[in-house]
Amino acid sequence: MALAERMEETLSTNSSSVSMRDLVKTYLSAAGEENYAVKHFSLDIQPGKLVTLLGPSGCGKTTTLRMLAGFDIPTSGQIRFGQSDVTFTPPNKRDIGMVFQSYALFPHLTIYENVAYGLQIKKVPKEELKTRVNRVLALMHLEEFKDRLPSQLSGGQQQRVALARAVVTEPKVLLFDEPLSNLDAKLREYMRDELRKLQQRLGITSLYVTHDQAEAMAISDQVVIMTKGVIQQVGSPHEIYTKPVNHFVADFMGKANFLTGKIEGREKDAWIVSLENNRILVKVDRNIPVQVADTVDCVVRPEFFTLDEEGEFTARLTRATYLGTYVEYEAVLGNQDVTFVDYAHHQHGWREAGTDVKLRLNQEAVRIIPARS
Repeated sequence: MALAERMEETLSTNSSSVSMRDLVKTYLSAAGEENYAVKHFSLDIQPGKLVTLLGPSGCGKTTTLRMLAGFDIPTSGQIRFGQSDVTFTPPNKRDIGMVFQSYALFPHLTIYENVAYGLQIKKVPKEELKTRVNRVLALMHLEEFKDRLPSQLSGGQQQRVALARAVVTEPKVLLFDEPLSNLDAKLREYMRDELRKLQQRLGITSLYVTHDQAEAMAISDQVVIMTKGVIQQVGSPHEIYTKPVNHFVADFMGKANFLTGKIEGREKDAWIVSLENNRILVKVDRNIPVQVADTVDCVVRPEFFTLDEEGEFTARLTRATYLGTYVEYEAVLGNQDVTFVDYAHHQHGWREAGTDVKLRLNQEAVRIIPARS
């Protein structure tokens, strides 16, 4: 068996479940007031899964990660790795690996020495250390760079070194603190895909922090949307995008139109919603507290509209933006502003601002939530 394959087999048997129960982290302000950084946070991560904490700056995602790493102690609550309570366990005793935003490589050490550092701290025997470092360098395709300094590598290569250093200790849990934010857009996308492939191959339980929605969608088994220290929704990327539970989630996870309508009745498992002189059918979701006669907001993603001469809606274009693979249009539908995209613009042609167009709505994809008060 090849070195890299043995590394994969070892790590895949070492992963742990993670449980966070009712975590609270508060800080005292200069005026002596208690402020919540994280408020009653509960989450379970199954062994081998990658879960992403996603939200705007200051939402509590990094504080949550730091509590999981042991850098911050919770004000209250419990953290468990498998059956072990690690709430107050020091970071060096938690059996975690961590990949930082800044890579945090030692500039005066070679790549080999950087990767070996964690094993040296753990006093791993010399021959075993050598075997494990060479194994992970092979896994990361870094063998040819092992005698170089970090400054002699590209950003993507340095990121691979940081990841190699995190996994060489064979941790039960791997933590990522916005690890790709320092890379340019194209390299970030490449490294995002490589990181996800590696995590799946190794099967390491992982928690990933980012504010990039596309990144979270691409790599996650589950996404946790946070704001003001509170979880707003937990689900797969598909669930979060197509079934947001409130305005914040819908607006944060990609672009969304919020079109006001009124529930006029029910037909089997669908609400009959009056929307700009049309009636549409929207699937009933028992998790959304609405009823007949309620005013609601219809969550309509830009791609739910399609240019169609037989479409049920008429809109007047106010702006057109060419973006290569698609054209993004802004328009007025009745008295409401909407954004929609045309991926078939080579077929439909360019539509000028000021013209009227017919739009067909994919009603099955529409989500309704209580209207803003």
